[in-house]
Order: sequence, then C-alpha cells, then structure tokens
Amino acid sequence: MRKIIILLLLLGTAMSCNQDTFEITEPISMVPESLEMVESVGVKLENIFVSDQVYINVKLPKDGTYRLKIRSIDGTLLSQEMLTAKEGNNLLSAYTATLENSSYTIELADINHNTLGTEIFVKQ
Repeated sequence: MRKIIILLLLLGTAMSCNQDTFEITEPISMVPESLEMVESVGVKLENIFVSDQVYINVKLPKDGTYRLKIRSIDGTLLSQEMLTAKEGNNLLSAYTATLENSSYTIELADINHNTLGTEIFVKQ
C-alpha cells in the first residue's frame, strides 16, 4: 500500500509540472477560415473559448525569432515561449490544460519584447 501511495504522489507531481507549450503545425498549405487575418502582422486565435488546446495563426513580417507570452488578465506573465518562424502565416497549437479557468491574453512580441499583436481568451 505504501508503494502505491508513493507512486501516486510521484505521478501527481509529474503531471502538475507540465507546462503550456506551442507547437508549429507543418506544413501550411491553406489557412483555415477561422484563422485567416487581414492584417500583415499579428496573432489570431481559432476561438476565444478554449479548454485543453487552441489553434493560433501567428502572422509575421519576416523570418526570425519571436516570443509568445500568456498573461493573466491583470497582466502578470505566466508563460513565455521562444518561437523560430517564417514570414507570413504560421499555424500553432497551444496546450492550455494547466491553466486555471479564467481570462488570459496571448501576446506576440519580437525578440526585443515589442508587442506585435494580442488576443484575449477564456479558459473553460
């Protein structure tokens, strides 16, 4: 019984340490209508309401390294990922399972932290 409890505690600890991640979806043959953007630079979420995962279009002015930041609604930085992406549309998926149910912003910034776009989303 003691071994089972220790195993469950270790498993629980490992599961609670998961971070939100952004993965680039390759290749981009066509941008889905829900992620199309008129702007030449910015970020767009597939849906404002998310649960475990949300798809994102990050439209960039040139190839390079950028930052995607998740902030609480009061502006506190919760997560930041460096992203190497190409000019134009870049489709990503963000895993948000570890976030508490609340409102957040996702921010696209260049390497110098200059904001290129923001979107608000609600974790349900």
